[in-house]
Amino acid sequence: MFGIDTLGYIGFTARDIGAWKKFAPDVLGLQIGQELEDGTLVLRADLHQRRIIIHPGDHDDVAYVGWECRSSADLNQLRDDLRAAQIPFDEVDIEAARALSVREMIRFRDLDGVLIEAHYGPTLLANQPFVSPVGARPFLTQEQGLGHLVLATDRYQEQIDFYQRVLGFKLTDSLMISGINREAMFMRVNERHHSLAIVDMPPSNGPRLHHILLEMNSLDEVGFAYSRAKAAGAHILIDLGRHVNDNMFSFYVLTPSGWSVEIGWGGIQIDDETWHVTHYPTNSSWGHEFRMPPAFQASK
Repeated sequence: MFGIDTLGYIGFTARDIGAWKKFAPDVLGLQIGQELEDGTLVLRADLHQRRIIIHPGDHDDVAYVGWECRSSADLNQLRDDLRAAQIPFDEVDIEAARALSVREMIRFRDLDGVLIEAHYGPTLLANQPFVSPVGARPFLTQEQGLGHLVLATDRYQEQIDFYQRVLGFKLTDSLMISGINREAMFMRVNERHHSLAIVDMPPSNGPRLHHILLEMNSLDEVGFAYSRAKAAGAHILIDLGRHVNDNMFSFYVLTPSGWSVEIGWGGIQIDDETWHVTHYPTNSSWGHEFRMPPAFQASK
């Protein structure tokens, strides 16, 4: 695939950095690679220098998404595709890109205003292996990228068209989300079932971001994370279950920012030569019981 090839990193703003300093390592098992002067946390999940970046802010939401290209030629192809679609983009100067641990970068926005940092050449710290503070193994990343993210939108078909037609994402499948009767479209840029999902749901009542996925290398690693979350008093937003489309065995834990992280294992990989786009009337084959957050219950 030319152009974008993997989900490289994601940046967020958060009102409670202190809570994230405990949640990210103690519950998720991520390594704090850097803590910048302004309080920003740079989190590692593997050899990449930066995978998740949490910035202090006055609201909790996604700040930018780093979509990775394999090479300078692929990034140039993306430039050509953006020009052809008349999508404006900004060049990031080389020094600024290197300071963000990539060789080259351009920035533009999707139709909902989410900032996209398309880049190639991420910095890998092969001389500083990833070490989880809770003894977790490295997450399932490599050529599949960081994981996935799910965004809510009130411009559902337009966003799907943007990511498919302009950025070259491929449609994998769609489903109806149980309980809210909203459709979600799942899209891929490599063999991972999806790196992005778009939900037909106005984000006016919360952040545009619904959740991100961190995929484990074994079922036991999911169990260990589940036990850590329970022991830490973190809220399990969606309990253990298995999804119908990507076959992921997972649970969702609520972050200090109000969106969730899916901790999963067993996601299928897609063979482009044989895959057919399909639709499902529900999101899970079993389990995945939703649990209302205590703060929301108290406001009722």
